[in-house]
Amino acid sequence: MKRVDLKRILLIRITLFALLLLACAIAFTLVQTRERLHADIPRTGDTIKQLIENEISRVSPPFVRDLGTLELNDLEGIGRLVHFCAEVINIYSRPVVQRCFGDAEAPAWLPASLMRQVVGEEARYVGAVGRYPGIKVGELFLTPNYNSVAQSVGTAIRNLLIITAGVLLLNVLVYLPVRRVLRPADDILRGVERMQAGDLSVRLPSFELIELQRIGEGFNHLADRLQHTMDEQRLLARRLLDVREEERRRLARELHDELGQCLTSIQAEAAYARELAHDQLPALTPCAEAISRITAHMMEVLQLILRELRPVGLEAFGLAACLEQLIDSRNRSSHGRCLHTLDIQGDPSGLADNLNVSLYRIVQESLTNAQKHADARHIAVSLRCAGGEVRLQVDDDGRPLEGAKFEGGLGVLGMRERVNALGGRLTLTPRSEGGLRVEVVLPADAGAATNRIEGVLA
Repeated sequence: MKRVDLKRILLIRITLFALLLLACAIAFTLVQTRERLHADIPRTGDTIKQLIENEISRVSPPFVRDLGTLELNDLEGIGRLVHFCAEVINIYSRPVVQRCFGDAEAPAWLPASLMRQVVGEEARYVGAVGRYPGIKVGELFLTPNYNSVAQSVGTAIRNLLIITAGVLLLNVLVYLPVRRVLRPADDILRGVERMQAGDLSVRLPSFELIELQRIGEGFNHLADRLQHTMDEQRLLARRLLDVREEERRRLARELHDELGQCLTSIQAEAAYARELAHDQLPALTPCAEAISRITAHMMEVLQLILRELRPVGLEAFGLAACLEQLIDSRNRSSHGRCLHTLDIQGDPSGLADNLNVSLYRIVQESLTNAQKHADARHIAVSLRCAGGEVRLQVDDDGRPLEGAKFEGGLGVLGMRERVNALGGRLTLTPRSEGGLRVEVVLPADAGAATNRIEGVLA
């Protein structure tokens, strides 16, 4: 659907309508003038012919065909009604008298030649002048006075132009208050755009127009409800994240304390059994060594599980040290197939624990996605803490991802869930040189309200 500006479309439509009416009025004036002259000239010609014949009979002796004394002064009254030019010639085709009535200068922008073309050559009268039936003494030629006709039509068109100019001026005068009244519509549109972009703090001011005021009140009420709902959902999501991290912490502690001790005991017993078998029962030595190898492998797997459940040393050493350890670990495990780099600007030591955990998890998931699914050769992690916000950026040079893998798979939903719970934003952008950029922006105090959540939700 094509979008239109109400104020502009009103101005344009009224202007076009006024110009269309002007064109129609001018055309009607020209057509009416043409039809009137086509009807008036023949009728006027017959009248003037009769007057001339009466004049000839009154002033000329019988059987005299001379028209030399003929004058057209008696036609002044008719000339004020119908603007015409009359010419009388004698029987020898020589002009006897010629005169135009209603004479005036044609305006420069509407010449008489143009009116001649509009009216046409058919608007003329030719009649024989005689003293008695059958006796011809001359001819009468009658044509419109195009100068006077042009002046009359020009005056009418000028009046139409004045009226049209008045309508256009009125249009502008109406447009100005309409624009002032509808100016709040721009504020409403900006508010809708801000809300669409995720800014639920936007509110509309009061408006003079009752209809717009009702729209503003409805918008503000909707924004309040949405903000309240989003705050509750964010608090709930943050609480769920905290509960999940707490459960992971508990599982890690239980696994470390219980399973770790058991594996350590098994490994010690296997070492003792290997020594006894070596001295007393050599046939059991391979079994003891196998138990020792399996136990060592289980301890390595347990360490990996513990690192996945809870970053080792995050609480004790902080986010920066854990990220450096993670990058070093990934570089060692990739055996040179992928280079991981880390750049930290600012001091992240003052961040809340749940914010540190979320940042660590996002980096961890981004590294896994880039190396495992995009086959990246170089992954750059950048963390900046400044201006009251934390900005995390992970760039890789791997293959571009498609469809669901790009938007909803590969842990993206989990990362987005964490970011939304902390009131931040997550963007995934394909890089022009290849690969993907994961950018996360979080408030530096995003985790400060964690301790208040339990009280709010209790």
